[in-house]
Amino acid sequence: MQSEKEIEFKNLLTKQEFECFVSFFQMVQKDFHTQTNYYFDTQNNFFKDNRMGFRLRVLTNKNELTLKRPIEEHVMEENTVEVSDFERDAIINQSTFPSIPFLQQFNLATPLLCIGSLQTNRVEMSYKNGTLFFYHSIYSQTEDYEVEYESSDVKYGKKVFLELLEAHNIPIRHTDKKIARLVKYNNMLKG
Repeated sequence: MQSEKEIEFKNLLTKQEFECFVSFFQMVQKDFHTQTNYYFDTQNNFFKDNRMGFRLRVLTNKNELTLKRPIEEHVMEENTVEVSDFERDAIINQSTFPSIPFLQQFNLATPLLCIGSLQTNRVEMSYKNGTLFFYHSIYSQTEDYEVEYESSDVKYGKKVFLELLEAHNIPIRHTDKKIARLVKYNNMLKG
């Protein structure tokens, strides 16, 4: 199991802003990698109510179960464990999870249910002592674009991220986590 502190800054982009970044950083199609995130919660929204996210990420060469929980603004604790293709299939098809310490600590009384999935085409690159990510996400009959910057320092990371947005004339937009956007959009479809 891998545990780390993640300091991240994110901002939604328009398709045009996203395409400008792709051009500016000279990204090409082969730089992008596709992944699918499956998000899980209990029937009574245990993770949502505790501002946590629990997901299965399916990549080309591996599968990861991750629990994210906030520590402070822009800082998340992330616990990740790799699972086999067999375990991945059991999770997706039957919501059957292997024994995972960071999940067992909650003694959940109700089973976990898949609340949605999101496919992302993403590229990452080193940028000013951190990592810059660009995402094109597709979910529930919609799509969005996002830029994210990860840093090892909150103050420095915020400065770099805001300078990047300003240099490209991109307004600061309140940006929910992907799971929150997925849930919000699904609720709009139901309502």
